[in-house]
Amino acid sequence: MKTFIKKTVLLLIGLTFISLANATVHTVTVNNFTFSPLSFTAIIGDTVQWIWGAGTHTTTSTTIPGGAAAWNSNINTSNTTFQYKVTVIGTYNYQCNFHVSMGMVGSFTVSSTSAVPVISKNANVFATVYPNPVTSILNIHLNNNPNNNVIRITDLRGRQLIKQLLINIDNNINVSTWRKGIYLFYIKNGEETMEGKFEVQ
Repeated sequence: MKTFIKKTVLLLIGLTFISLANATVHTVTVNNFTFSPLSFTAIIGDTVQWIWGAGTHTTTSTTIPGGAAAWNSNINTSNTTFQYKVTVIGTYNYQCNFHVSMGMVGSFTVSSTSAVPVISKNANVFATVYPNPVTSILNIHLNNNPNNNVIRITDLRGRQLIKQLLINIDNNINVSTWRKGIYLFYIKNGEETMEGKFEVQ
């Protein structure tokens, strides 16, 4: 029993370190009358960091997901950085209160994970599929040569919805008209097959 508890604790600690290692800091430069980049994607656990470049500005949330914390911080010579950790999925819009009339606005979209989890125990992970959950465009980034890659997507009953050749390094599939729910994907590369699942919201 003690051995089991010890292994469980070590596993939880390891998962925590993995989660922290996967977190990303997204830097937004506040310079003149723009936020750069204007928009980007992040995942739960990431941090957004605004860094002063020039002028007197604010970063102020306008419309954010329910349950997320609002923010309002000066970005100037006295307050050169501000950090915000994302904990809720959805789209975050923000502005500079002083220069919003000049179009100084920005946004970022947060998903629960950057890539769809692989469900095949022995699959060679040769593609990144994101975001998950997805509302409109499912992206497929191939980590190797794009030749001879075929993706097939089915529902949980096994009914095939799509099967197509992936001819580029970066590909996308429009799922905006699909029913909400869980779907399975299979990407075949020669003799290797990568399997995973994603949720349409």
